[in-house]
Amino acid sequence: MRLQGKTIIVTGGGSGFGEGIAKTFAREGANVFVNDLNGPAAERVASEIALVLSAEVKHGRAIAVQGDVTKREDWQALHDAAIDDFGSVQIVANNADTTHRNKPVLDVTEAEFDRVYAVNVKRLYWSVEHSSCRISASRAAARSST
Repeated sequence: MRLQGKTIIVTGGGSGFGEGIAKTFAREGANVFVNDLNGPAAERVASEIALVLSAEVKHGRAIAVQGDVTKREDWQALHDAAIDDFGSVQIVANNADTTHRNKPVLDVTEAEFDRVYAVNVKRLYWSVEHSSCRISASRAAARSST
């Protein structure tokens, strides 16, 4: 179990690649926060992880956290939940993404473009903002305790 005891946030974890990432990391022993804009989808994935892994002796836990990766306050709530439950976050799998319907670029509205940009690019900014502060603080605490 290569990820035993690690805490991982998987955005877009309610379906597709994110669901696969969450399930694989949990099988490897990680505690997984399944984040998705679609709360019921995140709950389904977390429940399936719990059912599959319940028979194993050592495995990670899965917790569903509904949230919008384009919103700073949702990133804050996601990280707060991870810290409250497991004390730290070691990995963030920024998997959430979106696109507009397949059509000529000149037919893409500004609102559609802004949504794609926010989900696919700005989420990385919020992720780094929240993750780097916590990683730096945990490293500093580890150095001061040695």
